[in-house]
Amino acid sequence: MFIRSLCATILVICGVLSCFGQADQAANAEKQTKKKSAVDALAEMMAPKIDQAAVERGRKLFMPACGFCHGNDARGKSGPDLVRSAVVLHDDRGDTIGVVLRKGRPERGMPAFASLTDEQIADISLFLHSRASEVSNRFGYKLGDLVTGDPHKGEVFFQSHCTSCHSPTGDLAHISGKYEASELQRRMLYPSPNMIDTWLGRPVAPPAPTKVTVHLASGETVSGVLDHMDEFNVSLHDSGGKARTLSRENATVDVQDPRSGHSALLPQYTDDDMHNLLAYLETLK
Repeated sequence: MFIRSLCATILVICGVLSCFGQADQAANAEKQTKKKSAVDALAEMMAPKIDQAAVERGRKLFMPACGFCHGNDARGKSGPDLVRSAVVLHDDRGDTIGVVLRKGRPERGMPAFASLTDEQIADISLFLHSRASEVSNRFGYKLGDLVTGDPHKGEVFFQSHCTSCHSPTGDLAHISGKYEASELQRRMLYPSPNMIDTWLGRPVAPPAPTKVTVHLASGETVSGVLDHMDEFNVSLHDSGGKARTLSRENATVDVQDPRSGHSALLPQYTDDDMHNLLAYLETLK
């Protein structure tokens, strides 16, 4: 009886732990989903609430009447950019725009639109404010197609500059399947993890440490992980884990930064180099 009771108790405990484990997995999955949609949520928070039906009515009024001078997107053509206009920025449902629209600016070649109603002016105002919001809300910006380069030229660039550290069949195998094009481009240019990765719940490997070797005037050589270096001293942790600070006077310092290759390429890249290299990396599926 005791053994059967003990077995039953163990089964109950295991069941409870299993439920907790499943609950934790579900909670973690939900947490990851929330983090992945964090940027979209932030974009929605940053964007002001605008009556989209009114915006569309305003767009249909604006394009035939104003687009030939100010551009259909209001960013300027032969006439000025209205997205950055002080008149638009200070406007509230047409109270300043309406005056300009109804009177025109003949001295600048702008005709008067005296027949516009208050409602139509308010709709045009909302359209212009929506354009200003789209431009200023960086979190709502939609990237276009980044993969516009020549992958064959990108491969030539890769073979010339990157193979000392990377391999398309080694550390970069299937790299395009792991990251979207925009993220892959960022990591290509700036490989260190950043706060956005952590905030979005992306897996982040600790950055490879920068190592340093100091050849002292006494003939002693000290190597370890670099903590800090300025024009006077070098601070490091040696192979035994001991913290040391050494003077740079009459010393030779050799820094081995695993990201130095990326940093060295930044001032050398042309736009074509970056686009071509990204196009090549996108072929590593």
